[in-house]
Amino acid sequence: MHLSLSEAIIVLLALPSVATILFWRLPILRRHRVARWLLAPGVYLGVAALGIIVGISLGWFTDDLGRRPAQYAVKMENWKNDPHVKIKTRNFDVESSLCSSPYPINSKSLVEDEANRVRMLKIVQVISHRELLPVERYYDTAGKLRFVYVDYGSNYVRIYLNAEGKVFWAVEQDGNKFTVGDYTNEDWQIQPSDAAHATERFRSDEACPEVKK
Repeated sequence: MHLSLSEAIIVLLALPSVATILFWRLPILRRHRVARWLLAPGVYLGVAALGIIVGISLGWFTDDLGRRPAQYAVKMENWKNDPHVKIKTRNFDVESSLCSSPYPINSKSLVEDEANRVRMLKIVQVISHRELLPVERYYDTAGKLRFVYVDYGSNYVRIYLNAEGKVFWAVEQDGNKFTVGDYTNEDWQIQPSDAAHATERFRSDEACPEVKK
């Protein structure tokens, strides 16, 4: 089941409001007015947070996200015509007999803004059955990793990090099903976790020879 934006807003406003009203009218709290005033905001926010988690898990707020996941992914083509960014790309010959890894890197792209700050690193790796695994990592102006997008083909992972570079939220999408992911800063998806190491990763040698233009 999918909810429109207006329906989702109504649900997120109505459920906490009803829960708070019921809580407010509890007979036991009529004699404890101070406690009622102190606890009511917590009840509202708690039910609202629970509604968001349940809604994401059940796909209420996706609005065809599962059927059209590509439109939510940031594509490299969207950057190419932006005069404020510079894109560097390295491609590798994964079919070469000189490759020293069964799962080599197919390509690496580095996006820099007008101030030459690294804003995105995209790495595409060959995995089992010769499929490609693109991983995009986005960095803020301070060089901290803030968002990771992993495209497994049949499912997708989005990982969000705060201003300190700590993972605080992750969502795994499999078709129309959304679940909360369990990721930490130690996981491979979070590396490189800053712009300096992203640059090093882009410049590093790979298992296959580079395709020279």
